Amino acid sequence: MNSIFRALASRSILRRDVLLTILGALLGWGVSHLYYLKSVNDLKADAEERRRMEELVLRGIESVGNIKYSRDAAGKIVGVVIELKSSAASSATATGDLTVGQPNIGK
Repeated sequence: MNSIFRALASRSILRRDVLLTILGALLGWGVSHLYYLKSVNDLKADAEERRRMEELVLRGIESVGNIKYSRDAAGKIVGVVIELKSSAASSATATGDLTVGQPNIGK
């Protein structure tokens, strides 16, 4: 059995095949790594865009109504304060006419 492996190892075809296999594996890893780096950068850009849009929406809500956001030192929103105000007013009047009528007797 060892003699078969020695014969195969001495052939230049086997050496070339091993070399091409290693080269193909390295080339595949390199291409995969480049796509991995590109996808990580795309995910970071998407997350940043999402954070920016959320901030714009929250600022819009804050500018429209009675909602105020409490922020930390870095400016990140850490809580919500809702200010409620109300007022009420009412009035009432009553009028009436009093009349004395004839009772209906015997009908």
